[in-house]
Amino acid sequence: MQVHTLRFVVAVLLTMAIMLFFYTSREKDYYSKSAEPAIKQILIEISSWEKPVFLHHLAPETKQTINDEEFDKLMEHYRSFGRLHSLDELNFSRTMSAFSLIGEKRINYSGDATFDSGPVSLNITLVERGGYFLVYSFALAKAEK
Repeated sequence: MQVHTLRFVVAVLLTMAIMLFFYTSREKDYYSKSAEPAIKQILIEISSWEKPVFLHHLAPETKQTINDEEFDKLMEHYRSFGRLHSLDELNFSRTMSAFSLIGEKRINYSGDATFDSGPVSLNITLVERGGYFLVYSFALAKAEK
């Protein structure tokens, strides 16, 4: 009886894994047409590193997590990267997409971009609200050579 139970559990888990793979593949295709262009536009606009512009693109819950002093320090740090020149590669996070099944939809991308200061690694998570994408989380770091 235990062998049959184990086989059933394995079959259910395998089925769930396959379903998640197809679901996240569909999500990746869908967001490649909407979120990826939005990310490029957001990065072009916020790379002025002006506080009002950056705040305009942040999700309300993200704005609540950072005080003015911390935000000013963050802007000062990001200003050292300069303006965005190109978005070289974006990688869709299947894991974040799968977790969005049990909570609010969050779309996460990581990748490489080129700013005035050179190559930069980026990680950005978006939420979609009212047909627009807002930045839920954002991080830039000098790319390692």
